Amino acid sequence: MKNRSNVPSILSQYFVLSYLLLLINASVFLTHIRYINYATGIFAAVVYITYCFLYLFPIFLVLNFLRKAFIKYPLPLFFKSPWFIDTLAVITVTILQLLIYTDSFIFKMFGFHFNGFVWNLILTKGGIESMGSSKATVNSFIFIVLFFLFAQGGILLLLMTVGKIKKLCENILTRRRLSTAFYILVILTVLQGLTYGFSSFYSYRPVLTVSKAFPFYVPITFRRFAKSFGFTPPVETAFNMKFREINLKYPLKPITRQADHKNYNIVILMAESLRADMLNPKVMPQSWAFSQKAVRFNQHYSGGNGTRMALFAAFYGLYGNYWFDFLEERKGPVLIDLLIENNYQMNMFSSAKFSYPEFDKTIFAALSQNQLHDSSELEDGLMGWKLDRLNVDKMIDFIENRDKSRPFMTFMFFESPHALYYFPPENEICTPYLEEFNYATVDLKRDIHLIKNRYINSCNHLDSQYGRILKYLEENALLDSTIVILTGDHGEEFMEKGRWGHNSTFSEEQTLTPMVLWAPEQKPHYVNSITSHLDIPATLLNLLGVTNPPQDYSQGINLLGSQERMFAVISGWDTIAYVDNEDKAVFSTNVFNDQIVTTKADVEVTDEAAFYQTHQPYLIQIMKDMSRFSN
Repeated sequence: MKNRSNVPSILSQYFVLSYLLLLINASVFLTHIRYINYATGIFAAVVYITYCFLYLFPIFLVLNFLRKAFIKYPLPLFFKSPWFIDTLAVITVTILQLLIYTDSFIFKMFGFHFNGFVWNLILTKGGIESMGSSKATVNSFIFIVLFFLFAQGGILLLLMTVGKIKKLCENILTRRRLSTAFYILVILTVLQGLTYGFSSFYSYRPVLTVSKAFPFYVPITFRRFAKSFGFTPPVETAFNMKFREINLKYPLKPITRQADHKNYNIVILMAESLRADMLNPKVMPQSWAFSQKAVRFNQHYSGGNGTRMALFAAFYGLYGNYWFDFLEERKGPVLIDLLIENNYQMNMFSSAKFSYPEFDKTIFAALSQNQLHDSSELEDGLMGWKLDRLNVDKMIDFIENRDKSRPFMTFMFFESPHALYYFPPENEICTPYLEEFNYATVDLKRDIHLIKNRYINSCNHLDSQYGRILKYLEENALLDSTIVILTGDHGEEFMEKGRWGHNSTFSEEQTLTPMVLWAPEQKPHYVNSITSHLDIPATLLNLLGVTNPPQDYSQGINLLGSQERMFAVISGWDTIAYVDNEDKAVFSTNVFNDQIVTTKADVEVTDEAAFYQTHQPYLIQIMKDMSRFSN
């Protein structure tokens, strides 16, 4: 007769089988690791095994505690029923499986795990809509949710109703074996933590890089602890990109203007995900023709690899680490304040939403809701290109019916080149293209050329809408009194460096964008030196007669001045990148000092120490600038 004391509970058996399913679910993370040597392979395997255990074990502990508590304490029969705990187990483990699956999808697509940016995307109004998902994608996600729900429910049902499976599990999953497995997993968890700690101490990058493949990985470092025992770490070649907590002091000095300043009209046309090489005679003929009459910047970097930091740089001229404090204080940029002070008529348009990212609480915080017109005013479910057309109608109507005795400023954010890259038939200049784009089923390696053709066609549609506005300004003799900026928020990558989209890395494809500036009385020419979105406020304010040096309110320079940039700075959610004509380096701005050094063309370098040695003055300056506008 079988010793029942050695038979684990149904709940324990359920979690063991769920652990095996979780291993299958999380195995995709192993495909994103560069197995340089045996050490990386072994470390990856141990982290994979132990972290799947760590993801699941807290749920088991809580449910096991509740099961015992419900038996011990006087509670309604509903809570004492085994089905209550069983249902909780199915629901909570299903949610975990979905989190891991969703994270693996995000990591495959964009190269990062659940982080502050992703939670902001989910929790902020307009965030999910900004992804541009289709009905097919939503239906696929519903299917995935149901799959995991039925899989987890099916495991429990089989354990409880099928005698052979129940008996097999009881024979294999004995208490003694589960206890042994538990202690082995605890030991392996400690060993992988120590391995990471020593790798961090000795700056052994292959192991440190492996950990990035796994969601919610907790780095363990003991550099200070090891030093207290006399261990000496190798010479530190990296650079700690730290900055003081910010209590805003912006601008540093009151803004002053020349007595004879001009109140030029301002028109800023900015498109989602418009990469630099799209500005050419084939894809964007009308914009290209306009650029031949204006100033074109051929090596122009966005201020961010995502929309939030890109627009923040373009309007404030500041590094992205300031975003969070400006959002908290609801403080707008000097540029908008100056225009309000000078009685400008302003209307802003977006085919996305001003609530995500929170531009209605930062850049345009000083404007009324009546001056902010976004997709929420238009019919739900319209594709980006249709929204762009409707908003161009509204922008032209605003300019046409303005008070002509006052200057005006208008801005529009276009969605045509936003994934899923929709366009009307007349803009099919690149074929074949991916006709049905489903996030959940797309194969990037197989489909990326077809996806890029969709993108090119969407950029061609964008050009037609840029052209409508430019034609109106020209036909109504407004160009002699109007500054016009034509640009993108950031670029878009199509697996040239291993990623699709943006927000994932600081590759050239994700960060370079067109920049065309029309300024009255400026002769047409092009600029090949490095420029940045950070330079836009300094340029506009100079044209408006501001006498302050740009350093009083930004980290930019005047694009039309004689000074040239030595380097550009590009911001992510919790990262910052340095780029010059030869090198590029990415730094983490959170507590974990993760760093990458490459060439400007995103090729890994073998001697990172040489970079830090020669670039230290620039890096120190960046660090100071990250806290310059603080008390």
